[in-house]
Amino acid sequence: MTDDLPLYEAIPIGTVEQTEERVEASMARGFRRFQLKVGGDPRADVVAVRRVVELAGEGALIIVDANGGWRLDDALVAARGLADLPIYLEQPCPTLEACARVQRVTGLPMIYDEVVVDAQSLVAAVREGGASVVNLKLTKVGGLTPLRALRDLAASLGVRMMLEDSWGGDIASAAISQIAASAPAGALLATTFVNDATREHIAGHQPRSANGQGNVPAGVGLGIDVGLELLGAPIATYV
Repeated sequence: MTDDLPLYEAIPIGTVEQTEERVEASMARGFRRFQLKVGGDPRADVVAVRRVVELAGEGALIIVDANGGWRLDDALVAARGLADLPIYLEQPCPTLEACARVQRVTGLPMIYDEVVVDAQSLVAAVREGGASVVNLKLTKVGGLTPLRALRDLAASLGVRMMLEDSWGGDIASAAISQIAASAPAGALLATTFVNDATREHIAGHQPRSANGQGNVPAGVGLGIDVGLELLGAPIATYV
């Protein structure tokens, strides 16, 4: 179990200049792992990604994530323009079949996200889609127990993983930190603390990121103390 989690910073879609500015701001806060959101004009996306690779420098982790937003032709244009770069490509197209075609054409290591929801789809992503990494989300797969099972299945299949959630606050981040910290050795590519992007913190903004790394709360359960007074009155009471 590790207490030093590798965190990435998600960089939203923007102009080349906006992307550079956001990456520079993240680097100033200690981040060297970035998930660049793309999916618009594939040629403009290629320019932005190349700028970030140069800016971040050797040893940075760059994930190019289209969230399934490209059509196959646009994905192929973008992927061919990125094929010589040390990057990961995440879910360029909506379907497993289209993503697999992009992977075969370019050889880029492929991360599958939206199409992986259970054990069957995870195995298909590895065996049919050529997955190098799978992105597993807490609420998408149904909670901590199925997430742990999928995490261990991915490790047994020899692929690395990203462990995270689509959104949330301190509780979601604490849950992710625990499941990520107990991943098999070497299996975790990166994770992220979603509570860094929220204003309300019902557990004192714990866990918290620092210099691109994440800590793991050490208390009982998820390791955090939730301020019940911040939750407001209950909407229902059962006796």
